[in-house]
Amino acid sequence: MEKLLESDLYGPVRDYLENLGYQVKGEVKDCDIAALRDGELIVVELKRGFTLELIYQALDRQRVADGVYVAVPLPKRGYLSPHIPEMTSLCRRLELGLIFVGFTSGGTGQVDVAVHPKEASAPRRDKKRRLAVIREHESRTGSANTGGVSRKKILTAYKEQALWVARLLRDRGPMRAEDVKKQGGPPNTGVILGRNALGWFDREPDPGGHRYLYRPNRKALEALAEYEDILSFPNEKWGNSGPF
Repeated sequence: MEKLLESDLYGPVRDYLENLGYQVKGEVKDCDIAALRDGELIVVELKRGFTLELIYQALDRQRVADGVYVAVPLPKRGYLSPHIPEMTSLCRRLELGLIFVGFTSGGTGQVDVAVHPKEASAPRRDKKRRLAVIREHESRTGSANTGGVSRKKILTAYKEQALWVARLLRDRGPMRAEDVKKQGGPPNTGVILGRNALGWFDREPDPGGHRYLYRPNRKALEALAEYEDILSFPNEKWGNSGPF
């Protein structure tokens, strides 16, 4: 494949992990791929080449994950490449997994795991970061993010929830925070509207009481338009798995 991007590696690796029973999300707290299964956290870092930067990133992810893989395109010469033994040896020494992604002439990606990471035996050195990755992963309602992409369209769990609130207000008119929640908004609707961290909402006094009515402003409407291609909003309430 010409002009191979890091994001081209995401689909094949995601499919491989999902076939093993993992729930896979892209771009979670700086991890290209975060995969959860029965409390086990696997992280995969994607790169177009086997670089020192990739190794540094993978070693950092070992502070939060039970296993870390690096995924790179299979060299043009395949396993005849003289660098393959060096790459596999280094990954084994560093207790990292190594994934090669080969592409057919039609562009289909095929995953080959050359090295599996050594199972983590020592306690996590950064429990706070690990918990942050897991919470963000579990709060995501879908897998709209593609690992390795530009961060322009990275969707955090909070932004997903704010988009849902903005969509409800856009389609159903100005409402109080509690009414947005009753209409299917997320549990933290009041926080999203009250803090207005993204600057997406305007408010006005509620003529019928001491509360505020909220409406989406221009920034919110622009955000909804921007993310339409990667999100869909069914007409249902925000349940345990979200509305998407």
